[in-house]
Amino acid sequence: MLEQLLLFAPGFVLGLFMSAVLAALGVILRLRDEALSAFSHAQVAVLGAMLAAIAGWPLLIGAWGLAMLVAVVGLWLIKPVAAVASSRHLLVLLLAWSACLLLADNHAQARLLSASAVEGQLLLVQWRDVVAHGVVGALGAAVLGGVSKALLAHQLLPWLPGAPGRAHALARELAVVAILATGALASGIFVTLALVLIPAWSGWASARGLRAAVLQAAIFGASAHVLAFGLALVLDQVYPAVMIVVLALMAAAASLRRKALGR
Repeated sequence: MLEQLLLFAPGFVLGLFMSAVLAALGVILRLRDEALSAFSHAQVAVLGAMLAAIAGWPLLIGAWGLAMLVAVVGLWLIKPVAAVASSRHLLVLLLAWSACLLLADNHAQARLLSASAVEGQLLLVQWRDVVAHGVVGALGAAVLGGVSKALLAHQLLPWLPGAPGRAHALARELAVVAILATGALASGIFVTLALVLIPAWSGWASARGLRAAVLQAAIFGASAHVLAFGLALVLDQVYPAVMIVVLALMAAAASLRRKALGR
């Protein structure tokens, strides 16, 4: 058991960090009803990793590079075609998903990555991957925290002077993309989506402010990861499936607790 814990220690550490960051990001995305963007960015990141694998490049470079390129194109070129944000993200999601299927059907390496996009690679990461993912995730969170306050203030009080420019929007988009691409490669698309959606949804009704909601979601996500990772090892089950079940059960328990307390 000790050898197993040491073998999977990098995955546990990376998953703990990414679970907290993704759950906190979910609160920010919920403010602007951008949950669909999480799925589209994650799918684009998987497509970038597939292209990188075929070209013989590092997977992380391909995932982050393509996701950020599509984010920039989405802000400047796709927006006139689909003015509503949800429509743009749905268009990107469908195109990226189609491209992933075509690559998986024609290249063996892409087929392997297509399978790992569902299951994630958390149990296979090394300490060098923890550093690489952690640095990008931390930078993304720092940039997002820096620009979100100005963007949120403009959204709530648009008549105030000093509205943030397109550079703020681009910085925010790239920060979100960096976090989501990292999560998709490490934990898989569906765990990433679950972490963005469930902790934010669960804590939304009880948090007393934005900071409290972000902190509460981060703790929720990290706690779920610790429990799910331990159960997956002990029961010899697939981590992503266990993680999503644990997130759902924790959310249900929190909802029942709030009802019992009359909140």
